[in-house]
Amino acid sequence: MKVREIINRIEEDFPISSSMGFDNSGSNVISFDDELKGVLVCLDVTIDAIEFAKKNNINLIISHHPLIFNDIKNLNDDPVSKRVKLLNKYDINAYSCHTNYDVNTENGMGKNLLKVLFKGIDFVLNGYIESFIVDNKKYALGDIISLKNSISFDAILDLIKKNLELDDKKIAYYNFNNDIKDIIVIPGSGSGDIEAVIKNKPDLLITSDLKHNHILDLREENISFINATHYGLEKVFVNSFSSYIKELFKDLNVLTFNINL
Repeated sequence: MKVREIINRIEEDFPISSSMGFDNSGSNVISFDDELKGVLVCLDVTIDAIEFAKKNNINLIISHHPLIFNDIKNLNDDPVSKRVKLLNKYDINAYSCHTNYDVNTENGMGKNLLKVLFKGIDFVLNGYIESFIVDNKKYALGDIISLKNSISFDAILDLIKKNLELDDKKIAYYNFNNDIKDIIVIPGSGSGDIEAVIKNKPDLLITSDLKHNHILDLREENISFINATHYGLEKVFVNSFSSYIKELFKDLNVLTFNINL
């Protein structure tokens, strides 16, 4: 199987056209006609991930975050250039499935994150804070849920730390109300969606990368929040996407790579 074949199949389910405008999902460093030896699924294309792929005879890395996000005008000694040059040295391809994965309501970030976050807790999905249509298919960001039974802030904080395997040094929070039932979950950064969050008036926002002024806004609206880190919320991509690939290509060598942030 050629590299282009697996990419074409992935993009049937996660079309690049559904990506957000700022994004660079898709083929970052690709030789489409390479024979596929194996796939490594990871959150980010790091030097360690590339070396792991080389060691295991894998020539396609599929990451969540794009290796190349901003325009590249030269390949010097900056971190991204070093990774690109190492990929070329080892003949390893790099592909990202980023916001086209985030917005997929059937098997994307939101659905898979909710499974992990609220394992053992009954909840109802009420909708999304943002949705749009591409080629007659609905995509969305920001899950709005209601727990069947309200629980205390401390209980849900402990649940999230346990289910995401995060310790106290890797999670921040503000508790402005103790009874939690209505929740909005925004994987990655929630700073761009604060107005929509406030409009929906949940008891709790779970996200990351909040700016100081947005924290003040949440405080004044009595909306508690848990900053579970960008890494903590999005690392579910690794297991969920590798399972997706294994289901599609049962004879393909598919490995995963995690870093501990």
